[in-house]
Amino acid sequence: MLSQYDNPPVETARVEHLTDSEFERTCSYLARTYGLNMESKRVLLECRLSRERDRLGLPSFAAYLDVVESGRDPQACERFVNLVTTHYTYFLRESGQFDFIAKTAFPELLAKRPDRPWNVLCAGCSTGEECYGLSMLVEDFARTRSLPPVRITGLDVSKPSIEEARAAVYPAARVDKVPARWLRSYFSERDGSFAVADHVRSRVSFAQGNLADPNALRRTYDLVLCRNVIIYFNDEVRDRAIGMLHDHLAPSCYLVLGHAEIVRERTLFAYRGNSIYQKQPKANLS
Repeated sequence: MLSQYDNPPVETARVEHLTDSEFERTCSYLARTYGLNMESKRVLLECRLSRERDRLGLPSFAAYLDVVESGRDPQACERFVNLVTTHYTYFLRESGQFDFIAKTAFPELLAKRPDRPWNVLCAGCSTGEECYGLSMLVEDFARTRSLPPVRITGLDVSKPSIEEARAAVYPAARVDKVPARWLRSYFSERDGSFAVADHVRSRVSFAQGNLADPNALRRTYDLVLCRNVIIYFNDEVRDRAIGMLHDHLAPSCYLVLGHAEIVRERTLFAYRGNSIYQKQPKANLS
């Protein structure tokens, strides 16, 4: 999902404008179906959807929305979701948070759960860089320690992003922030692209899902990263998503958010700095 600090590339295709009724209809559908608040994103929606409407040869945005809302063209629906959500990410984004995970979260987990598998969730995982970066962090941490199995799950609403994440092959420009040692140890170069090593991929899996769905999560997690996701939800869905993440996070474990995201309910989480929250040991939602 797009952070307020990100600047997506400027679209150069011919842009058609949404009428007021088409814009309201689009926003209503996105809020109703995905919990997204896009009322301030009119230009973004026009830029992203104009090309797709032209590609389908449809005479208006209203006709395009008919196709999407009817569900009669599953591929068009998947492309719609992919277009209205932005998947800007890179390896080790917000490196200070990864430092906290390596120096605080992982040692605490090892002390408390030395023999039980660790479950990690990356919600809004986009094209997988965050998940694989965490797996590489686990590799580093395990060099001098005996760890239980670590399972990292990436969740994203976009099927194309999930497919790209599963492929785990990135062009050189996408790994330019990766430490040189990681490039040597955790990637293999193939025709100018970089494939994530099998031993790093083996602990990572991906699933399509949306935190606006109250049944999106199934297990308890020992660490959750949900960065630059809830900022796009409307208030009701945002509060529900935070409650769900709380319910599925083990006691005293950490929720890592984007830098523009805040949890105001401190009976649920204690703030630990750098947009990192720790579940209160006795917190409950009642």
